[in-house]
Amino acid sequence: MATIKDVAKHADVGIATVSRMINGTGYVSESSRKRIEEAIRELNFIPNERARNLSRKKSGIIGVIIPDFQTPFYASFIRQVEIELYRYGYKTMVCNTVKTSDREQEYIDMLDRNIVDGLITCALSVEDTVYQQIDKPIVSMDHDLGPKIPLIHSDHRKGGRILAEYLVEQGCRRVIQIGGFFRVNTPSNDRYLEFENVMNKYHISVRTLEMEWNRMDYSYYVDLLKNYEDEVRQADGIFASDMGAIALYHFVTDMGIKVPRDLKIVGYDGTDFTRMVTPVVTAVCQDIPLLAKKCVDTIMKLIQGDQDIEYHQITDVYLQKGGTA
Repeated sequence: MATIKDVAKHADVGIATVSRMINGTGYVSESSRKRIEEAIRELNFIPNERARNLSRKKSGIIGVIIPDFQTPFYASFIRQVEIELYRYGYKTMVCNTVKTSDREQEYIDMLDRNIVDGLITCALSVEDTVYQQIDKPIVSMDHDLGPKIPLIHSDHRKGGRILAEYLVEQGCRRVIQIGGFFRVNTPSNDRYLEFENVMNKYHISVRTLEMEWNRMDYSYYVDLLKNYEDEVRQADGIFASDMGAIALYHFVTDMGIKVPRDLKIVGYDGTDFTRMVTPVVTAVCQDIPLLAKKCVDTIMKLIQGDQDIEYHQITDVYLQKGGTA
């Protein structure tokens, strides 16, 4: 097995130069860098990751906290985050809070004990002040934790506006939206507020069904719809998340309602899930790969002590036209 000494000899540089390049701890000229990279490939040299992390006083791990693995959006987001972190040489540790604050708190404690080098959080189960008291690298996706913690999210106002205007164009006048938990400070709720604002502009009243906190699973949507079956029968347009839209489609077709003739259904997120069903769900799509990249790039800047941090980043959304509206 090749050693760092072998790489240095093969690249005709000093051992310290190889160490600086591998650990990212100092300047290495471009010509030396190329020779070292070539030597690493030819010798099949694998750096001792544990030793490297110890020398940098880093774990090489980023914790990612999400509310629910079952949600297609978060499943896609985690996949993309893992890809981006791997490019930086970092591993991913995932916490699925499963509707409990205890799990989220455990991962926050791990950051405090240096078990992970930073946190990307999408969860909503602990008080904002818990994060605000920690002076460690934290990036928040879709949850405003205050001005000191970078916030990254999609343009939810635009997303809500796109769907409202689309349903109006389709002639909908009896509209329901299945919304989030409005007592949490998250930009994602802007989609519902803007949706209602646009509908009001056209003098169309909106019935909002507020979901329980952190409930996003398919069975929950089915139970919710059963409680409002009469209102669903009377509606001609309904807005929900991807999961909610698919649950709704199956629910109303079992009732004999024709989609999109009798009822227009639109979703939000635009994950692959919406294109794997028939008909394809009409939905606003979030740019999940870009959201993941921005979260990872930002957490890396925080870890490296970069002062050029953009503390509020918003990504674009677009409409996917399918067969449900």
